[in-house]
Amino acid sequence: MENFNKIKEEITWQLNTINYVGDLSDLGNEIGIIIAEYLTVDDTLNDFISGLKHGISLTDGTHG
Repeated sequence: MENFNKIKEEITWQLNTINYVGDLSDLGNEIGIIIAEYLTVDDTLNDFISGLKHGISLTDGTHG
């Protein structure tokens, strides 16, 4: 993905500047706003969700 570093920078900046206390849905919303600008036919939302699920499974012991 050619915009990988740009997306990382934007997500980092956005999460560091949140001025409210929210929950996981708020974090998802903030990240979603940024990645939506970069989604293409090749880089789908399903790819992102698959990666998210994979990372969770590595942490919670359900990776198999």
